[in-house]
Amino acid sequence: MPKRQLVTLGEAMLRLSVKPGDRVEDAPAFDVHVAGSEANVAYAAARVGVRTAWTSVLPDNPLGHRVATTLSAGGVDTSLVRWEPGGRLGLYFVELGAAPRPISVTYDRAASTMALASTSDFDWPAVVDTRVFHVSGITLGLSASCRELAKHAMREARRAGATVTFDVNYRQKLWDPKLAAAVVREVAPLIDVLICTQEDARDLFEVNGAPALGVETVVLTRGAEGAVASRDGVSIERRGHPVETVDRVGAGDAFVAGLVWGLLDGSLERGLERGLAMSALKMTLRGDLFRLDAADVIALLAREGREVGR
Repeated sequence: MPKRQLVTLGEAMLRLSVKPGDRVEDAPAFDVHVAGSEANVAYAAARVGVRTAWTSVLPDNPLGHRVATTLSAGGVDTSLVRWEPGGRLGLYFVELGAAPRPISVTYDRAASTMALASTSDFDWPAVVDTRVFHVSGITLGLSASCRELAKHAMREARRAGATVTFDVNYRQKLWDPKLAAAVVREVAPLIDVLICTQEDARDLFEVNGAPALGVETVVLTRGAEGAVASRDGVSIERRGHPVETVDRVGAGDAFVAGLVWGLLDGSLERGLERGLAMSALKMTLRGDLFRLDAADVIALLAREGREVGR
C-alpha cells in the first residue's frame, strides 16, 4: 500500500489581509495567514483524517518555518519539503471588499523558492508514494520551470499508479487565459479527476458547462448552486449550503479536499457532498485554511439545513 493517501505539490505563501473596510495602501495593520492552493488542500484533508503530505521548496528562514510549522500543526506531513538557504517566500495582500466591491488581491511572489524549483529538487519515488496526487493550474502558471516540474510530477504519479487530481484554478494575474487553456489541454491526458469552476470553464474553454478535455472524471463547481460531476456519461449533481460568508478565500481548496476524501472512500457522490460541506464551512472562517474537522463536516451533512443542531 502507498505510504500516504494524498500528496499535493505547490507553492505556499503568507497572506496579509486588511480588515473589511480598510485599504492595503493605508491599512494600519495586517492579519497574517499561511496560504497557497495545494497547501490549503493538504491542510484541509489532514484535518478530516486523510494521511496527507505537502511537497514544495521553502526558504530556510523564519517565514518558511512559519509555513511548515502551521501545516504540521494541522496534521500535514512536511517531510518532503526541500529547504533552500536564502531565497524568498511569496506574499499576497487581500482586501475583503463588501458589495459592490469584489475581493482585491495583490501578489508579491515573483522568484519565490518554489517558482524557481526544478525537477531535480525532489525525491520522486517518495513524492508519488501515494494513492492520490494533487496539483493545480496555479503551479503550472508560476513559471516555466514550475510548469515542467508539475508535468513531470503528474507523469511520475501516473506511472506509480496514483490517481491524479487537478484543479484548473485559473489566476489571471499569473498568466494569459489562452496559454492557460493550452497548457491544461496539454496535461489533460495525465489527469484522472479535473475540477473546474463554471467561471474558468467559460473564460478558458468558452463553454457554459464542464469542459470536454477527455478526462475520465470532471467536476464543475457552480458557486452557491453546488457542483456536478460527470463520469462515463453519468452525471451526479449536489446543491450547495446556505452560507453567511466571513471569508471565501480558500473555499475551493476545501472543496477539493472533501472531494478527495470521498474518492478515497470509493464514492464520487460522497466526495461532492463532503466537498460542498467543507467549502461552506471554510467560508465561515478567516484565513485560507480549513481549521475544522471531520465531525463538523459530518454534522453539517446530517443536519440537512436545520438551523440548530439539538
